[in-house]
Amino acid sequence: GQRDQWLPLLRHSADREALEQTLAEAIGEDLDSLCEAMPFGWAEALCGPARLAAAHLQDGEDDNKLLALLDWTDELLPDADMLDQWRAVAHLLLTGTGTLRKTVNKNLGFPAKCAHKEPFVAWLEAADAQAPWVRRLNAVRDIPAPHFTDAQWEVLGAQLMTLALAVAQLRLRFADTGEVDFIEIAQRAAAALGSADDPGELLLKLDASIRHLLIDEFQDTSQTQLDLLRTLTSGWQAGDGRSLFLVGDPMQSIYRFRKAEVGLFLEVAEIGVGELQPDFLNLTDNFRSQAGIVEWVNRSFAELLPRRSDAAAGAIAYSPSTAFHEALPEPAVRFHPAWSREGAAPAEEQAEDIAVGLVRQALADHKGAKHPVAVLVRARSHLGNLTRRLAQEGIRCRAVDLVPLALRPVVADLVQLVRALSHPGDRLAWLSVLRAPYCGLTLTSLQRLFGDDHITPVPVLLERALRLAPPALPAATGTGPQGDLLAAAPEAPPAPSAQELLGADEFARLRQVAAILLDTRNASGAMPFAAWVESMWRRLGGPSLYAGVSVANDAESLFQLVERLAPHGAIDPAALDAGIARLFAAPDAADEDEGAVEIMTMHKSKGLQFETVILYGLHRAPRGDQAPLVRFEQSSGRVLFGPVKPRAETEADPVSRYLGAREARRASYEVDRLLYVAATRARKRLHLVGHLSVDEASGQVKTPSSASLLGRLWPCLAVPVPPSLDADAAPEAADGPEWQGEPLRRVDGEGLARLSRLADEVASPGFATASRGAWGEGAEHPAWQLEAGYDAAIGTLAHAWLARIGQDGVDTWPAAALAERLPAMRRQLTRAGIPASQADAASEAVLETLQATLADERGLWLLSQSGARREWPLIDAAGKVSVIDLALSTEDGWLIVDYKTGRPHPGELPDAFAQRMRQRHGEQLLRYCTQVTALDGRKARAALYFPRARAWIDLKH
Repeated sequence: GQRDQWLPLLRHSADREALEQTLAEAIGEDLDSLCEAMPFGWAEALCGPARLAAAHLQDGEDDNKLLALLDWTDELLPDADMLDQWRAVAHLLLTGTGTLRKTVNKNLGFPAKCAHKEPFVAWLEAADAQAPWVRRLNAVRDIPAPHFTDAQWEVLGAQLMTLALAVAQLRLRFADTGEVDFIEIAQRAAAALGSADDPGELLLKLDASIRHLLIDEFQDTSQTQLDLLRTLTSGWQAGDGRSLFLVGDPMQSIYRFRKAEVGLFLEVAEIGVGELQPDFLNLTDNFRSQAGIVEWVNRSFAELLPRRSDAAAGAIAYSPSTAFHEALPEPAVRFHPAWSREGAAPAEEQAEDIAVGLVRQALADHKGAKHPVAVLVRARSHLGNLTRRLAQEGIRCRAVDLVPLALRPVVADLVQLVRALSHPGDRLAWLSVLRAPYCGLTLTSLQRLFGDDHITPVPVLLERALRLAPPALPAATGTGPQGDLLAAAPEAPPAPSAQELLGADEFARLRQVAAILLDTRNASGAMPFAAWVESMWRRLGGPSLYAGVSVANDAESLFQLVERLAPHGAIDPAALDAGIARLFAAPDAADEDEGAVEIMTMHKSKGLQFETVILYGLHRAPRGDQAPLVRFEQSSGRVLFGPVKPRAETEADPVSRYLGAREARRASYEVDRLLYVAATRARKRLHLVGHLSVDEASGQVKTPSSASLLGRLWPCLAVPVPPSLDADAAPEAADGPEWQGEPLRRVDGEGLARLSRLADEVASPGFATASRGAWGEGAEHPAWQLEAGYDAAIGTLAHAWLARIGQDGVDTWPAAALAERLPAMRRQLTRAGIPASQADAASEAVLETLQATLADERGLWLLSQSGARREWPLIDAAGKVSVIDLALSTEDGWLIVDYKTGRPHPGELPDAFAQRMRQRHGEQLLRYCTQVTALDGRKARAALYFPRARAWIDLKH
């Protein structure tokens, strides 16, 4: 994913001298930064004592680390050739741990009572031990020699050759598969443009047509993007009527992980782009934040950010702002510590309490604001349990790519359902399904039913307890091991029935859910596994049992994952877990009028603003980055490589270690800028929340880790006084059990009766119910009213394809592309149970339906509605469930559309057909309209749409 950065180097891979020159330039840049940071007059004050110390050691020491200073008479130059002198200075002034020496002795060339010791020690005492130059001088010790040894060059040469071969193989792979990645697209675009000296036809055409270029967020430009800009403007001249406008704030450059290099912004500001030298305008007015926040940011980040910009190091100096808005009463910025100490409430609970209180206050203070309050964290894991805690407190949240999908209750329960339907031997999954809200058996009931037999699969025990016929195959995968496992289940002596073991309510729950779970009519795998799981979930009442407006989206995310991983069953549990781990729950579409807290990472917050901002989890440090296999860096048009380690267990090559240190320094500068971005999102209030520890022996506050954001801000904050343990003591635990799990979530008795009716009505989208339809005769599915024969399977498949076309976009599926899928449609219908002798005609009917919809202006319009709700499940106060094919929110209210696959009978007049369809489906559509109107009070109208007949029938009501 980074070959665009190092590919240019391969053109010079055999030029050892050029690569060593590049290394020397990088070393010179670091030494130049050190020279700038060194105290005024340091060389003049120290060169005399240093020469005498070096001479003294030469007389008595074999290993004289100050030997390079014997002839030191003037300022040391920032040149790689003088690296030995700089290393000697570092040894002279610093201890082995990198701190400034407090004194010297004869081992360093300063014997007792020597004349050069006193002025040297006086200089040390006057120097600032915390000054930046101390850290930079210590880094000189890790700078490698500005040349490669023969061994290094051999490794580097082999490494570059391997990379060249890898690129060649990748391009062959691209040719074989007909696919390319983004980097390849960008490189081929650049190749099509050509260069300033050899422009391609495309570049000449663009040069004649482009008059003005505006680039926003220019501080996050990569080298590849800058090269493209230089090519596009290579023929431009000042005063030729064309303009280049670049906008950016280098203090907000936070996307190095996307290959952005803030140094390029500084480079363009200084030397321009090609022949163009833009005028640099530094804007200082802050129109977002009140004066109190602006003043705090100016004070804090002037100390936190570097005093001098350095393009090569990625360092950006702070530029102060001027507030446009006046300061508000009360402090604009506050630090709220959560104390971590023995005998006190856990710091995590304290932090959550603090955040909940701040959120409540912000929502109350900023009623009606579009973005009243936000909680920002450095990384997703830094939230801890705050999102759950806010939900428990009744505070609505909009979490953007933060909440793992697996943490949503609906998904956690669905995963267990998938596992249970995949394999009857997954005991934990089956017990979890029986514990889920749609059944909700107590632990006591589960123990009575399954506690004495840990060998026999749960579905076998279940049918025995209910005295049902043995389930042939409760799994939906249609694969072999499950059937063998059940067939091998040992015969057991008669055991007490479930009705004898359980109370009436518990038995009613078990009997209702077991009838669905032990349904084996998809044992052959005729229905796709994901559709069968969804069918089971709907029959169990899943869509109506979970709170939250994102339940349908979260469930759909899981169904799509299952469809991708196991279209025909036999899902790999490890692959399922890995797939879910990469997904995040959809944010709740909280009503802005009601107020909601927005939760996101600091990176996501860039460009946004909120009335109040809470920076949470500031005490947490990120996980250490894993060292890459190949170390390299690209800056100012050059690429620098470090040889790889010959073996995994050996120490890193000195050049690679040096490049790693330079990368860590750039990353450190960017972390400070990330903190700046987060702090400047606030308009009126900024709150900082983090943990602090106390040294119990001294009672003093411990300094936070320097790797945390709180550690970076620590010098800018007033050190808080730890509260007394009496005031902060944790409440005594009440009498009772030491551990209590989460309360059992389950449908109540009245809801159980409703779910019983629901199970007879609902199946997965496009499939008949469990009791009728494709599995029996006379089916009527809420989504498709099919009239006879194999129309159920035809309608099911057509409905699924129409949903896919609507999701992918009609441009993705022209009629010709659908015709190419005819063999796939035939296979799908065969799996659905249609005999091979009739599969050709049935697949042609499906294709006809799809093409008729695309050819019809009205059908094309329906498929093009990106904001439409498709397969929308609703349940009313009476427990009646409806699955609406298509619902559109229009200016006049709701439009409900019900797709139908039927056609008029031969000789049937259009008016007669319309009348017959209204009589058949009118009551159902009227219920749909009533349910939708109950949601928001807006009127609803309904229509039937028959693609094959090109008929649109408005329902009059």
